[in-house]
Amino acid sequence: MITLYHNPQTRSLRVRWLLEELSLEHTLKTVEFVPPVDGKIFTQNTPTGRFPTLVDSEIVLCESGAIAQYLIERYGKACLAPALDSPLRGQYLQWMHFPEGTLNPYINAIQRFKDGLPTVAASLSKELDIAVGYCDHALSQQPYIVGSAFSGADIMLAVSLLSINLMGLLDEKHHHIAAYFSRLQTRPALTRALQVE
Repeated sequence: MITLYHNPQTRSLRVRWLLEELSLEHTLKTVEFVPPVDGKIFTQNTPTGRFPTLVDSEIVLCESGAIAQYLIERYGKACLAPALDSPLRGQYLQWMHFPEGTLNPYINAIQRFKDGLPTVAASLSKELDIAVGYCDHALSQQPYIVGSAFSGADIMLAVSLLSINLMGLLDEKHHHIAAYFSRLQTRPALTRALQVE
C-alpha cells in the first residue's frame, strides 16, 4: 500500500496529483507544516522529516522528482512518459528535472531574501523571469511541455509555475503559460488532488 505524507502548500501536490492521474490506491496523511527554525529543514512530522514523503512497502522517498519518476516507471503502464527509445525521452527528462534544478532554487532564494535583502530578491526575480520565459517559449510551440501529450513533466513544471504565480512573479507577458494553466485545469485528476481532505 502506498502512503503519501502530504501538505497542500508544499511540493507534495505534485505527488498527490500524479497518484490521481495514475488512479493508484493510496493512503493520504495530511500533516501540518512546521516552519524550519535555524535552517533545520528536516523537521516535518513524516518518516523522512520532509514533504513530500512517499512510502511504498519498504521504499521510502522524499524528493518529489524522484517520487514522480519512481511512480511513473513502476506503475505508469507506459503512460505519462515517452518510451525509453522515443525521440521525446530526452526532452521529457529535461523537463522532469528543470523545475527542481532551475526554477525552485530561485523560488526558495527569493522567499528567503525578500524581507532582509530585498535588492537581492529583486535581482533573483529578474533571473527567474528569464527561466520562466524559457518555459513560456517552449509552450508557444506545443500544448504540453513535451509535445502534444500530457506527461509527468507537466505535473513537475506546473506546480513550480503555480508557486511562482502565487508569489506574484508570473508576468502577464508569459501568456502561453496562462493558456497552459487553462488546459491543465480541465484535468479531473488535478481537481481531485486540490480537494481538501
